[in-house]
Amino acid sequence: MPNHDLKTAIRNKLQQLPASDLRTGTINLFGELGYQSDKISPVPGASPDAFLEMIQEYNPDALFDLGRALFSDWKSADILFQLTDEELSRENSLFANNDLNASLMQSYLFFAIELQEKGYPRGKLTPIARQLNRVFPMPVMVLIKHGALLSIAVINRRMNKRDSEKDVLGKVTIIRDISLTEPHRGHLDILSSFALHTLMERNPIDSFDSLHAAWEEIFNVELLNKRFYKELSNWYFWALPQVRFPDDMKPLKLNKVEEADYYEKLRATGLIRLLTRLIFCWFLKEKGLIPETLFDGNALKKIMNSLDDDKPS
Repeated sequence: MPNHDLKTAIRNKLQQLPASDLRTGTINLFGELGYQSDKISPVPGASPDAFLEMIQEYNPDALFDLGRALFSDWKSADILFQLTDEELSRENSLFANNDLNASLMQSYLFFAIELQEKGYPRGKLTPIARQLNRVFPMPVMVLIKHGALLSIAVINRRMNKRDSEKDVLGKVTIIRDISLTEPHRGHLDILSSFALHTLMERNPIDSFDSLHAAWEEIFNVELLNKRFYKELSNWYFWALPQVRFPDDMKPLKLNKVEEADYYEKLRATGLIRLLTRLIFCWFLKEKGLIPETLFDGNALKKIMNSLDDDKPS
C-alpha cells in the first residue's frame, strides 16, 4: 500500500474508533497496521476490576501499584491479543493453539485501557505502562484512550545480567495525545512507520526477535530526536532562500556585496527566530497554556481575516 493510502487508512481507523467499543476499534487499528492474532483472552465486560483480578491471579507477587497505575481512573480495561513467532512467520497449523500464553517471554501482549478524564500529562500515562510491564515476563504495549485522544506506550526491556529469566524495565516511550477526530500528520507518520509491511520493506520480520529489533529502532527516543532535528534542518535550508522579512533597519548606502550579505543574514536570523518561537509556542500548546487553534491552518486563516476586517478603512 502506498504511504499516502496507508496514512489515509490509519486516519479512518482512528476516526472510527470513538463510535465502536474500545476493544473492536483498537483491534481494527492494529489490523490496519498489519498486526493480528487469534490468541485472545477478553476481559469479561472489559471491567477494570475483572482485569485486576486476572493479573493478580496470574502473578500474585507482582508489585502492581494501583496509585501509580491510576487504577481509580480506569473506565475499561481489556486484553487485545498476543503476538508470537507463529503469527509473524505466517505459520497456520491445523492444530494451532489460540489460547493466550501468559508465560511466553518471546511475544508481545497488547492491552487497551480507557480513562475517565480527558487530558493527562505524560507523567501520568507512562507509569500505567510501567506497572503493567511489572506483571508479565513479556513486553506489553498499552493503548490508552482518554477523551478524544489516544496514547500508545511501550517500554524498553533488556535481559537482567544476573538472572536470564528476568527483564530490566527501561524507559517508557509514548506516542501521546493522538487526536481521534483530526490526527496530526506527525502522528500519522509515526504510526505508518510502525506498520508491519513498512518495517518489512527494510528487513524481514518473521520472528519476535526481528520485530522487537525493528520496534526498538522506531521507538528509540534518541533516533526520534535525530529524525526530528534532521527534518527541521532540511526544512530550514529549503525555506531559507524563499522567506522574506521586513528590512526597516537596513543601513543606508550599502554596495551590492554588502546588501546581499545583509539580506542573507536577515533571512537566516529571522528564520531561526521564527522556528524557535514556533517550537516554544508548540510546547505551550502541549501544556494547555495556549489554544490548539493557533496550529490549525483553517482557524488561523479565519483569525488573520478577522484582523484584516478590524483595519480602519
